[in-house]
Amino acid sequence: MATRVALVFGYGANIGNSVAAAFAAKGYKVAIVSRSGKSTHNDYLSIRADLSDPTSVEPVFSEVVDKLGYPSVVVYNPSANSVKASDSISQQVSSLQSDNNVNIVSPYIAARLAAQSFAQLPSDAARTFIYTGNKLNFVIIRPLLGLGVGKSGGSHVVRYFADEFKEQGFKFYYADERTGDGSAVYSAIDGPAHADFYAHLADAARGPWLATFVKGKGYVKFDDEVI
Repeated sequence: MATRVALVFGYGANIGNSVAAAFAAKGYKVAIVSRSGKSTHNDYLSIRADLSDPTSVEPVFSEVVDKLGYPSVVVYNPSANSVKASDSISQQVSSLQSDNNVNIVSPYIAARLAAQSFAQLPSDAARTFIYTGNKLNFVIIRPLLGLGVGKSGGSHVVRYFADEFKEQGFKFYYADERTGDGSAVYSAIDGPAHADFYAHLADAARGPWLATFVKGKGYVKFDDEVI
């Protein structure tokens, strides 16, 4: 079997750590990306990148391809929310631009480069891109302007790529953990539940781009409307 590679942007203690471990357990070579570039896991390729600078994304892919091979799974976890109504207008604009880089522009570049990588892989490879989202593409939470704009934009990027590459069989998902009644989980984010679901998405046939899921159940479709 050819080497399988998973590239995980955003190696935090919850989702990132759990997702990386899940793919490593399935035999993937794992590359992790964080602002510190440090990892206590010797088996991972650890790369430092500041994703508020979109030019940092392409060198990450280049290093992964050079050292591990073309990634068949790419997960984008990072998010940013720094806009404060109490700041000056100029500072708010600067914060929004920085947030958009993390939430929209860098994942757009990552998705585009993921598609280029998938094109180099056989049809039986996972060829899966997953953007870690939440319900902010449907609802407004007033302190979270930067994050809400970002997740709305990020979900559109994912939907666009899912449509653009459907004939090639590439999979693009906006993953959103929910409670059983479809509500947002807010701060009760479950890293292992994300890992289980993401591993399933990589293995399964192409499904809906809006990948809402519930811990212990997997994909659950909800009839969401923009509020």
